[in-house]
Amino acid sequence: MILTLSKTEMEVVRRVLGREPKEAEWKLVDALWSEHCSYKSSKVFLRSLPSTGPNVIMSVEDWQDAGAVDVGDGLALVLKVESHNHPSAIDPFNGAATGVGGILRDIISKGAKPIALLDMIRVGKLDDKGKWLLKNIISGIGFYGNSVGVPVVGGELSFDETYNDNPLVDVACAGIVSKDSIVPSVVREPGLRLVLAGFTGLDGLGGASFASRKLSGMDEIGAVQIADPFAGKIIIDVTLEIAKEVEAIKDLGGGGLAVAVTEIANGLGAVVNLERVPLRFKYLSPEDIIISETQERMLFAVKPEKVESVCAKFREYNYPCEDIGEITAEPKVRFLYNGEPVAELPSDLLLSPPLNVWPAERKPRKREPEREVALGEALRAVLTHPDLVSKEWAYSQFDYEVGTSTVVKPGQGDSAVVELPNGKYLALKGDANQDLCAEDAYECGKAIVAEAYRNLATVGARGIALVDHLQFGDPRKPHVYQDFIDAVRGISEASKFFSIPVVGGKVSFHNEDKNGNPIKPTPLVVMAGLVEGKLARNRVEEGDLVLIGETRNELAGTLFSRIFGGGGEVAKTRLMEDLIASNLVIKGINEGKIIWNKDVSKGGLAGALLPILAKGFSVRISSSQVIGTSNILGKMFSESGGRFLVLTSDPQWFMYQAGRMGIQASVIGKVTKDGSKLVLDNETFPMDKIVENYYSFLEGSL
Repeated sequence: MILTLSKTEMEVVRRVLGREPKEAEWKLVDALWSEHCSYKSSKVFLRSLPSTGPNVIMSVEDWQDAGAVDVGDGLALVLKVESHNHPSAIDPFNGAATGVGGILRDIISKGAKPIALLDMIRVGKLDDKGKWLLKNIISGIGFYGNSVGVPVVGGELSFDETYNDNPLVDVACAGIVSKDSIVPSVVREPGLRLVLAGFTGLDGLGGASFASRKLSGMDEIGAVQIADPFAGKIIIDVTLEIAKEVEAIKDLGGGGLAVAVTEIANGLGAVVNLERVPLRFKYLSPEDIIISETQERMLFAVKPEKVESVCAKFREYNYPCEDIGEITAEPKVRFLYNGEPVAELPSDLLLSPPLNVWPAERKPRKREPEREVALGEALRAVLTHPDLVSKEWAYSQFDYEVGTSTVVKPGQGDSAVVELPNGKYLALKGDANQDLCAEDAYECGKAIVAEAYRNLATVGARGIALVDHLQFGDPRKPHVYQDFIDAVRGISEASKFFSIPVVGGKVSFHNEDKNGNPIKPTPLVVMAGLVEGKLARNRVEEGDLVLIGETRNELAGTLFSRIFGGGGEVAKTRLMEDLIASNLVIKGINEGKIIWNKDVSKGGLAGALLPILAKGFSVRISSSQVIGTSNILGKMFSESGGRFLVLTSDPQWFMYQAGRMGIQASVIGKVTKDGSKLVLDNETFPMDKIVENYYSFLEGSL
């Protein structure tokens, strides 16, 4: 029996019970008290995140499967982000596919119809293992999303050797529901029946515990769930059909029945008759039934008189559905098998693990001097880096137009946009920055929120809600834990500044390589926003280039410094500049002054120019007009925030408006249609090979 419980935690359990727990009870506690399910090492600091606001309907309350915000006209947006990092490292196809299935069930557990998926993928170098991981992760996401008819409308794909052994696979989902029809994930009264839909099998045994420790390198395939999107489609459709007939809905994810039953009871009690659970394998033991994480299962709390009508809907599809127990007033969770107790534990014990606050210490960072690199060499290296190439090979494998609501498709802008049933446009974007976080997790926490906010502004949208996913190594290592705390502080500060509530999230610890080295800190945010007025639809044509914001010589924690080392100063996040610059861009969109625009982030100004060059246009830049640093490498590759690159036919409008709003802007060059080349001052850099690499790298490599 492999447990993640510490000796101290085991002593707490024994002391509370006054006896030695049975094996099944140890497994029950292990699942509920796992990092994956309990947030025992993170909850203290997560409480600093702003989670309320005038449009918040449901937020980061305990045991709710997703958050919800009001988007007008009686509708609510339901938003959630999850990861399947450990399973994807072992079985990338099923790991990624079940990640999609799990996030969809989180959304339907609120009674919401899923309308959009995003995938944020981070893998290591593209050697044989890296190619195997990436191909199968992409295939798994496409297999599930395409099969159930939910569009994958955007995401990220980043390559960094820190993820060689431990890839990160984040999936976010947005759904829509009438705001007076949101279903809770917890009950408030005893006497309700517990109804389980779906078969229980051997796959995913101990998955929550597996995700709460480092990968061992041993045979852990049994902890990975198996995806079945066709069963998932039945679960989605029938759950949405019966949502108004039930009192609460809980997805069976991490921890299986152990977690779902305990959390839905919400401090009340439950009695579960395990012999009634529909099994895929006849001889599954009672202990394994409790902790199996077989996918495509939902748990419903139902009034006794409605049990038959709820199950009848599933049986129309020959899908198993059984009454397996009830919610009780006695605060105790009991699992019985043919009337004999298998596990019997107090609800308070299961829901109240001892919280950990580990020693934390900031890792000393050596401030290396700036590197002197030839400009041509730097341009070639940065602009051909896999992080900046076209991701069409990946998103072309996803059906991003199913449902006909996608209006800004992958590759067309910095944010995906879908049309809501009320005619409003919803923008979605996920952002992370492992390079900056490795240098300064606090500045990085602020920066990723600010970048997501800018990304939404590029399509004319303003953020209304976000969810975060905090991905780190072992929290018991002081440097790792300090980075986690710093990232939370940064995200909290920026969210409060922009008045954007954090309505949900996830924490993933124990992401390490085979030698026990933690990944670079990788907090991630997914922000949703509504378009204010006009929607920006980027197109490239001849015109003037305006750079909004000040360029500072801050190269540490950038793509440039990852390639060349050195870097000097770390970028500081100046939130007021992000806000003012975003306001200017939204105003420019609504007044018809913007032809094309992009926020300046990864790859700096050079990276922002690449999509224009890739369209076969030439760009002429006068470096003296890039306001801020005098260092040419800083001008081209700094990733300091608060900046946008705008293509316009009316540059003076931006100069005038920037002056009125209190921000810098300058006309830095022109876009012309005379082949792909970058002319920087008096030096010409042909871009043909870089553009060829932009379009062919991923497909050629894989």
